[in-house]
Amino acid sequence: MLKRVSYACGQFTRHARMSSHSRHMARTLRDIALLVLSLVVIAAGAAQLERMRSFAEPRALTLGGAPATFYEGGDAGLVIVSHGFAGSRQMMEAIALTLARAGHDVVAFDYPGHGRHGALLSRDVERITGTTEDLVEQTIAVAEDAVRLTGAEEISLVGHSMATDVIVRAADRLEGVRAVAAISMYSDAVTATHPARLLIVSGEREGRLRDVALDAVRGVGEGAEGETVGEDGILRRAVVAPRVGHVGVLWSGTTAREVAAWLGPETQAVSIGPWIAALLLAIVIAAYPLSTLLLPRIETGAAGPARRAMLAALVGSIAAVIAGATALPALGTAAFGALALSLGAWGVVTLGLLRPRLSWSRGDAGAAALMLAWGLGVFALALDRYGAAFVPTGPRLGLMVLLIPATLVFGVADRALVHGRGLGMRLLLRLPVLCALSAVIALRSDPMGLVFTVIPVLVLYWLVYGTMAGWMARRAGPAGVGLASGVILAWSLAASTPLFAAG
Repeated sequence: MLKRVSYACGQFTRHARMSSHSRHMARTLRDIALLVLSLVVIAAGAAQLERMRSFAEPRALTLGGAPATFYEGGDAGLVIVSHGFAGSRQMMEAIALTLARAGHDVVAFDYPGHGRHGALLSRDVERITGTTEDLVEQTIAVAEDAVRLTGAEEISLVGHSMATDVIVRAADRLEGVRAVAAISMYSDAVTATHPARLLIVSGEREGRLRDVALDAVRGVGEGAEGETVGEDGILRRAVVAPRVGHVGVLWSGTTAREVAAWLGPETQAVSIGPWIAALLLAIVIAAYPLSTLLLPRIETGAAGPARRAMLAALVGSIAAVIAGATALPALGTAAFGALALSLGAWGVVTLGLLRPRLSWSRGDAGAAALMLAWGLGVFALALDRYGAAFVPTGPRLGLMVLLIPATLVFGVADRALVHGRGLGMRLLLRLPVLCALSAVIALRSDPMGLVFTVIPVLVLYWLVYGTMAGWMARRAGPAGVGLASGVILAWSLAASTPLFAAG
């Protein structure tokens, strides 16, 4: 009887081992298939985007002292394309490529404090003769150099958001302006006669700006959205790009088609938005099978008490407000000293209260290397080439170095805080630091731009890089992934935040 029981137990154990091995093999094959599919989408997306860019042969150059991209189109005319606040010339590429396809020579450029421009924005944002005048002068300088480059006799101006006010003012001082296209417009420089030919495109979700657009149209004559009104050479048109907001309007086919038709001739929109989204999403998804296939699985420990985690997040956020409110300017720029101290204080206090059991192993080193290689070497470079400026250059490199000590501590603390927790708890634990950064804005006088830039960057950082980090931390623990995340956060903030000169 005992022999039979022993035999049965042995058979059961062997069967369980075989079943476990089969499940492991099935998971491995599933992960390999997911990785292969993701890589196919990445390759197809990059190939398609390169094909769309190839017909215009974009060329980097400097015009009016600003880094610019020249898209050679033909003899339909010269168009100067300007980006909005926290934007870059890469964000305007769908419109630039569409206009080049229509036969225009197109110049897109970076404003001071944005993209690859090495100069800083003036802090004098409240006066028209301050920061706005600097941007108008930059636009005029670029346009005049572009005219000399191409020999064009007429130019048209296209701008988004912040740049709409700038191009309306620049059009009044430039020779030979044929037409203006303002995307997400707000400008009190528009009159009943200036600009003479004005197209205004708004996103469907931009209710207030749609009203502004209609007011500009009705200053010339009665008209609704989608109608062209005017007489005696004064023409106005307000249109709506469906299902998009303030940023998505830039990649809407409606926006590109309407701008091309307004400047003439009409053409099919270059639709790069879906390909960019597919490419970046596939890069994020590929991080999951990469983590399961390349990183050894170790015991990473369970999440600590939720009450202690919430207390650490709250007290850390109070420390962040105190540190940020008392910080001095750094490296000649406003806000970055406060930002570094806020993030660093939050990280130090949060780690001190959490007291996580952090260890370092070969798995941590591998996870950190994979996070940096995939997060910066692939995702960041792809975003920078096709979507928005996302590589620190010039003064941004120094600012990244300044931020790294603080963001390393922040990255480890953030990863230790949320490690092993569900989505709802992760969201709740990260809310206090967002409130803390908002409070720092209220307590300081610098034009920090945190509401429009740093806070969205932090949210997107958690959405993209936090997702990757979570997958890798499940395999190898939070320490290495947290350090790599800190480097990536410094990179992200330095690369994408508008730079204002310190007072």
